[in-house]
Amino acid sequence: MRKEIVVLFVAVAFLRADRAAPQDLASFLRTATEAARPAVALRADGELVVTSPGQTARNAVIVLLRPPDDLYIELRQAGVKVLLSAGGAKAYIVRKGDTAPGPFAPEAPLADSDFTREDLQPFDATRYLSPSIVDRNAGQLTVQLDPEPSQYSLVVITFDREKAVPVKTLYYRDTTSNLVKMRRDGDHVAVGGRWLPGVITMEHFQLRTQSTLRLAWREEPALPAALFQPTALAQPSGLEWPDAP
Repeated sequence: MRKEIVVLFVAVAFLRADRAAPQDLASFLRTATEAARPAVALRADGELVVTSPGQTARNAVIVLLRPPDDLYIELRQAGVKVLLSAGGAKAYIVRKGDTAPGPFAPEAPLADSDFTREDLQPFDATRYLSPSIVDRNAGQLTVQLDPEPSQYSLVVITFDREKAVPVKTLYYRDTTSNLVKMRRDGDHVAVGGRWLPGVITMEHFQLRTQSTLRLAWREEPALPAALFQPTALAQPSGLEWPDAP
C-alpha cells in the first residue's frame, strides 16, 4: 500500500510539472524576447570575417541599435548598408553602386557572409510555433521552435538561463533532420542594461564557410535619426570609422 502511494505521488508530481512546463517556457521566452531589445541606443564597432576554402574576406562593420527594435549595419569594404525596422518586419539594403534602397529578403545574405537577413533579426517568441524544451541544466535551456514563416524548417536554440540570451542556434532546412547552419554567440558584455555578444559566429556546413562578427559595444545616445530612414540609406552615413589597429 505504501509503495502504491509513493508511485501515485510521483505520478501526480510528474503530471503537475508537465502541465507547468509550457507556462514556464512561455514566460522564459517572453523574457528572452525582452532581453533581445535594447533599452538604450547602442553602437558596436568591429569586423566581419568570412572564411571559405582558400579565401578570407574582411569588412570593418558598424552596428547601431535603436529602441525598441531598429537595427542599422554598415560594412565599409563591401559598401553595404542594411536597415531593419520593427524587429525585421521592414527590411532594406543598399549595395555598392545602388542609388536607392531595395527590399532585403529574409533568405538574402549580408554581403557574401553566412548571415541572412532572417539571422540578423532579434529573437522574438511570437515568430515561432510549438516551442518545446529538449534539454535543460543548471545553466542552459535548449528549446526547439518551428519558425513561421521562414526559410528554415526548424530552429533549436540554446539559451543562457540567467541572461536569457541565445548562445547556440541550430538551423534546419527543408526537413527537420537537414542541419545546414550553426550560430554561436559568446563573450557577452553588459551594456545599457542588456547582455550583448562580443563574438557571433555562423558556420555553414554544406558550403564549408564560416562568418565571424567581432563587436565592441557602447552606449550611443546621439544616434542620427536619418540613419533609420529608408530614403536616406543610399546617402553617405557620415559615421566616423575607428582607426584600424
